[in-house]
Amino acid sequence: MGTAVVIEDDDDIRRLLEVVLAQEGYEVSVAANGEKGIAVLTEQPPDLALVDVGLPDMEGYEVVKRTRHLVSGHMVMLSARSEAADAQLGLDAGADEYLTKPFRPRQLRETLREIITRPVTDGR
Repeated sequence: MGTAVVIEDDDDIRRLLEVVLAQEGYEVSVAANGEKGIAVLTEQPPDLALVDVGLPDMEGYEVVKRTRHLVSGHMVMLSARSEAADAQLGLDAGADEYLTKPFRPRQLRETLREIITRPVTDGR
């Protein structure tokens, strides 16, 4: 399938995302904060990146803004924040999609399959 990066500070959610993506055939790299996430995205731009909004060192919006020009694959923001304004911030930062937590693994798989069929946001 390709490569994926998960940038998520919650250990349980990060592991769940890693498992779901691995089951979909992705080779997965992970990071628990924004700075490490930016480093991974810079070193190995993935086919798919899942970025949590609420990271301990910076907002996920900043991660996407700093790396969108490097990542030719899809970038998806994940957050418990469900307000339309939060989603718009993610899209304005360069994300292709904004998904809210909680989610079920099956639902996430189906949504990600649909997302990767769309054109990538051109933030470059």
